[in-house]
Amino acid sequence: MQQEIHQVAETSQAIVFMTLVYEEGDIGSAIGNVYQIPPDRDSEDMPTQLLATNDTLRVMWTSPSGHLWVASADGRVATTAPTGWQAPADGSQYNTLAGATWSVTALPRERGDGTPPNVTAIWGSADDDVHVGTFGGHLYRWDGRSWTQVRDGDGSSYQTIRAISGHGRDDVFAVGARDTLLHFDGSAWTSLAVPGAPNAGDALNGIACLADGSTLICATGDQGRLLHGSSAGFSELGRYPVQLVGIAVVDDKVLFATGNGVAELVGRDVRMIKETFQTSGVTAGLGRAFFIEPAVPELQFVELDPRNGDAPWWRYGF
Repeated sequence: MQQEIHQVAETSQAIVFMTLVYEEGDIGSAIGNVYQIPPDRDSEDMPTQLLATNDTLRVMWTSPSGHLWVASADGRVATTAPTGWQAPADGSQYNTLAGATWSVTALPRERGDGTPPNVTAIWGSADDDVHVGTFGGHLYRWDGRSWTQVRDGDGSSYQTIRAISGHGRDDVFAVGARDTLLHFDGSAWTSLAVPGAPNAGDALNGIACLADGSTLICATGDQGRLLHGSSAGFSELGRYPVQLVGIAVVDDKVLFATGNGVAELVGRDVRMIKETFQTSGVTAGLGRAFFIEPAVPELQFVELDPRNGDAPWWRYGF
């Protein structure tokens, strides 16, 4: 069996990570589980398991109130937030551990073909305002009472939602695999123009909301590409000789996973700052960033904490 850490997040009480377990060569059927470690931990700390499932968990998000949310490729969403959901009678198993209390529900089937939505992104402004995006470009919203499909994608891989993030309930962005740049104003999603000619293999895949109210979007292709703007429109900030496969903001730093390391935005330039390990994704914690390492022999991730002065880098594995 193969195992890997797929996503890392942080609350005020813990660092939380999702693992995938799968037969070698069959990651499409990988089963997800959730663990936590103390925020101030050392290399000897072993993780505590919070959730064991037989479900294909793929995405995880922590709400501003510190509740955990996960969603699966088979159209289920689970959370530690109070929701009143009745668990679906479909054979899915969510075994809660370490005192965590989870609720699970099945999303409405896709309007177009009636299949369970394959969730690929999740974000919200609060526990009663949560968005999920799917393969094919569909978008759903939880308003604290019910889940509703609020956008119909075209069903193709070209519109698959790669990331969702926003400044609040009425200023949310979603990006997709090819020229899919969307904005939610609190009522409906609308398409925004993607500036500049696309790179070969261009894919929008990361969103960072800045303190000044503007938004950065990163893209991969035969060059990395960075867009900057707001719901009023975006412009191209630059193109770079490194891949921009993920983006995160930590205090005043804008950081990127580049596939072959870590880069930082300096002015309009993207500069490599670490090239000693591979990176397939990045998430922002509380004053630090967590980088996922692909294809490593053990469960591990790399942390960058600028507060640690001369020793900001740290690898956790077990």
